[in-house]
Amino acid sequence: MCGRFANQQENNEAWNAYFDVPFPDDADFLHSVTIGYNIAPTQMIPIITKDGWLAARWGMIGSWVKDASEISSKFATFNARSETVSEKATFRSAWNRGQRCVIPAVGYYEWKKEGQSKQPYFIKPTQHAPMFLGGLYEPHRNGIPASCTIITHTASKVLSPIHPRTPTMIHPKDISKWLEGSEDLQTTSEVNFAPVSSAVNNAKNDGPELINPL
Repeated sequence: MCGRFANQQENNEAWNAYFDVPFPDDADFLHSVTIGYNIAPTQMIPIITKDGWLAARWGMIGSWVKDASEISSKFATFNARSETVSEKATFRSAWNRGQRCVIPAVGYYEWKKEGQSKQPYFIKPTQHAPMFLGGLYEPHRNGIPASCTIITHTASKVLSPIHPRTPTMIHPKDISKWLEGSEDLQTTSEVNFAPVSSAVNNAKNDGPELINPL
């Protein structure tokens, strides 16, 4: 499961080394997305598709939703299990149409039960490089915003002590292959993790201190 992540780079242009399409620098796009250290479900975030950058709601809105008033936050559609993504109604249409996306991040948070409480951990690549999370998206339509989900799978032995699920992490060299629908690609789980402040529990909190190890 991935319920929070950070996507704050020193500058937005830092993403350009990994994508063929430059990060949008127009004010409308930048004002429409959230960039920071504590990204939460339902926020609009920058994602990359085979057609370029897109502002999308984190939390898939099913293809059958016809009116913005029908959008619900009752169901956790911000993650999709890789084992059932082709079967679940919310994700099936996007999967069958090849509507893949990559959610750029610098790392994500996970909570581990320790005693009577849950300790947040920040998980990031072992190298000083971004993380590219594989997902699906629905385009905007009739007043309904574009939306996306992060695909998860069983955690590696390294990460399973923290949580049994982990987001799909696409290797930088395989980003284009993922977006084009290839299954012959390399994922990565080469990560470091450390406990961080419980301040991240509140989605209103933001700042680089949230990802600093305790």
